[in-house]
Amino acid sequence: MMAVANTYESQSPQTQFLFAGLIEVFRDSDTGRLAMIPFTDLRKLFPLKTGAKSTIEFVELSPKKQPKSTKTLTLVVKGKETFSLGSCKYNVLAVNETFKNGAGETLDSFTALYAPDLQAALARRYDEGTSAQSVNGYETIKPLAE
Repeated sequence: MMAVANTYESQSPQTQFLFAGLIEVFRDSDTGRLAMIPFTDLRKLFPLKTGAKSTIEFVELSPKKQPKSTKTLTLVVKGKETFSLGSCKYNVLAVNETFKNGAGETLDSFTALYAPDLQAALARRYDEGTSAQSVNGYETIKPLAE
């Protein structure tokens, strides 16, 4: 498990817990909590390999909302790249993540730049291949206090 602290200009700080540094399983912020309970053994998805495709069915649980249906997360490992974070360069896998609701409608889609050596996604690429393409990377990576 990896904890990721995010701050957004328009929202309260958020902490996400990611399985193997890639798949979100819990989120906490001042605006609420959300757990994503997978119906798949996530350990079987790793180590990731180029060309691998997996679909994970899960249910979102929140203290304030009853789940209406299951959702799916599809992971497609598209290839290898090099990504710079600060003065360091990392070998990463480009992993397309697509979230869909129970009706099959896409809720979110992005490419995670995942460093297998660190077991962490270093950035997310949105609107890939369009003029609106953007990369949101982490500013720093540091170990959790023991």
